[in-house]
Amino acid sequence: MRDIMQNSVRVTKGERLFESGQSMDKVYSVHAGSFKSMVSSPDGRQQIVGFHVPGEMMGLEGFSARLYMTEAVALEDSEACEIDVRVLENTARELPTLQHQIHCLIGNRLARAQQDQFVLGSMQADERLARFLLDLSERYKARGLSPDEFVLRMSREEIGSYLGLKLETVSRLMSRFHQAGLIHVAQRQVRITNREGLGQLLNHEA
Repeated sequence: MRDIMQNSVRVTKGERLFESGQSMDKVYSVHAGSFKSMVSSPDGRQQIVGFHVPGEMMGLEGFSARLYMTEAVALEDSEACEIDVRVLENTARELPTLQHQIHCLIGNRLARAQQDQFVLGSMQADERLARFLLDLSERYKARGLSPDEFVLRMSREEIGSYLGLKLETVSRLMSRFHQAGLIHVAQRQVRITNREGLGQLLNHEA
């Protein structure tokens, strides 16, 4: 995939990389920083549907329709690498391994979307936050970053939008997790101090 990456695009915090409904001619790989993906309702409400860390792809949801299905906004000063969709398709035809990789990426994205629907529909608030922290930890680990200590580039309000929770609920649960010794929180710096305990929340054992 790296062989077909083209220009790097730098965006400042709060700047849009692409918007929903735009014709899609590129997909992007996060090189540095982080992004959030959002969808908007006809009445103007916005819902965060994903966060993206270095090494992850953005824009794949619109691959078949050739339209961006979400808008991507930088959570901090960030950099993303462009991949021209036509070049990607042409190369994939010649390299079955690349075609398989693309199918896996799209499949994983769909699976994550289904899991997120399950979380919003069935999990309690504390389960949602525990899953979010553990999932983020695993994603950092997969990219060679620390899985136990990281900075939350998204605000409590943005986490709430993603998890379907109010800002006050996210803040209260963060404090409760901290007091219970599951995590240590200092502003946006988070350290997971009891991974097993967080996991037990998801297994209804806590």
